[in-house]
Amino acid sequence: MDAVAAHHVMFDMAWVSDPTAWLGLLTLVVIEIVLGIDNLVFIAILSAKLPTKRLRDKARYTGLGGALLIRLVLLTFISYIVTFTTPLFHIGSFAVSGRDLVMMVGGLFLLYKATHELHAKLEGFDEELSVSKAAGSAFWLVVLQIMVLDAVFSLDAIITAVGMIDHVFIMMFAVIIAMGIMTLASRAITEFVSHHPTLVILCLGFLLLIGFSLIMEALHFHVPKGYLYAAIGFSILIEIFNQVARKNTLKLGSGVNAMQSREVAANLVLRLLGSNQTQVQTFKEAIVSKTGSHVFDFEEKEMVSRVLQLSSMPIKAVMTARTDVEMLDIAQSVADITADVRKLLRSRVVVYKNGQKDQPLGYVRRVDMLSRLLDTKNNTTIGDLSNLIYEPLYLPETISILKALEEFRKKKAALGFVIDEFGNFEGVISLHDIMEEIAGELPERTEVPELVRVSPGVYRIAGDAILKDVSRLTGFKVPPSDNYHTLAGFILDYLQRMPLQGEVISFAKWTLTIVKVSETSVVEVELKSLTKTPEKKTKR
Repeated sequence: MDAVAAHHVMFDMAWVSDPTAWLGLLTLVVIEIVLGIDNLVFIAILSAKLPTKRLRDKARYTGLGGALLIRLVLLTFISYIVTFTTPLFHIGSFAVSGRDLVMMVGGLFLLYKATHELHAKLEGFDEELSVSKAAGSAFWLVVLQIMVLDAVFSLDAIITAVGMIDHVFIMMFAVIIAMGIMTLASRAITEFVSHHPTLVILCLGFLLLIGFSLIMEALHFHVPKGYLYAAIGFSILIEIFNQVARKNTLKLGSGVNAMQSREVAANLVLRLLGSNQTQVQTFKEAIVSKTGSHVFDFEEKEMVSRVLQLSSMPIKAVMTARTDVEMLDIAQSVADITADVRKLLRSRVVVYKNGQKDQPLGYVRRVDMLSRLLDTKNNTTIGDLSNLIYEPLYLPETISILKALEEFRKKKAALGFVIDEFGNFEGVISLHDIMEEIAGELPERTEVPELVRVSPGVYRIAGDAILKDVSRLTGFKVPPSDNYHTLAGFILDYLQRMPLQGEVISFAKWTLTIVKVSETSVVEVELKSLTKTPEKKTKR
């Protein structure tokens, strides 16, 4: 078939009466939507740079409209190129045409794309887009970024369309329908796919299948489209069975009474010991997300959720940093020590000697120290005070909270010193700190709440508040990273500098106002949501 004849076939409207063509259209729409989910995430991040919701929505719709035109142009161009069947050159007796080159390059691209994405999914790599923090927030600049980004990330979808369908109009209709659905239901689609991650794996498998078929076509081995549709349809049917089975498995409250459900949940929590992160997420979903309200109340779900994150959170996320630890130099005179102890507020005090704060000797109980210092019957000496020092439990800063709890149990210790890889003192952690991670904040008389709800969607939060707690109580989510575990740590990592008091930071659909800073850290932050979302129940 020459280029002109092939061109007429691709633009022929006779497909309207062909049931197979309609099946191909439906299949292609589904694949285009799933392949476009990552685009929606990236576009949401870009549009979040604009100050108001109206501008963000306008930029998203304008950018997607321009991106649709770019897709249609690219689709038409590539579809036209593949009609060139006249040989350009020969490799031995094998004739190579323009169509063969496009099919080969497109097939290899789909294989690379699918293999790369599958590797990232299977290895659990971070999928967050690293958008430049220095990007401008002008409306048309954001629109241009959305158009360019969507055009770049749509190559896999365009080549997939060319590989599946022989008619350009079917491809165009599929792209238009998919883009329209994604634009109108972007939030619902994103949430659905995020709750069913196996759908992404399935569609990446389709990319491999289509990529191989393109390479076979380039090598002049014809692959009937019906075979592709049959394989894809069968795979979708199996995936539906998997989703139904998964839903029934997680439905703890169905068919059993509350006591049986609680026993299942207890067994899952016990299995957490020694489990990996994948198991933790599965258990957490089964217990916290999928159980009915008649089985667990809010406080119980909150506690179970906290327990399930103990094995993945390092102790440095909950320790009291050295800068906030009350320390006492026992190399001073007894009179100076007495004056310092009177000013202390903590029940336990870290002691050191000769200014060596990096190498503390241990800790003392404040009540014991005062009792000995105020004993007028005996002359208190430095040696007497040294006898009051308790040896702490030494813990590396990278150990998890769950492992630390086990060490506390074995050594029957009450206070632990957190040390870095060089043996330097980094902070302290107590059983009280660990219990707060299980039961929620247990404020002492000298403490103030870490998180206070000022009004709907507005919170006053301490800089050293743990990000996982902030996310659970407010809905504020940030990309996971080993570089930070607290709200202050995230702000410093995001800005790469110390913020100014009163500075306002925009991140996704939130604003963070720096209420108070010290010379070395962020002390207090006001967090405000820019969207009207249901309030999470806050128990702090």
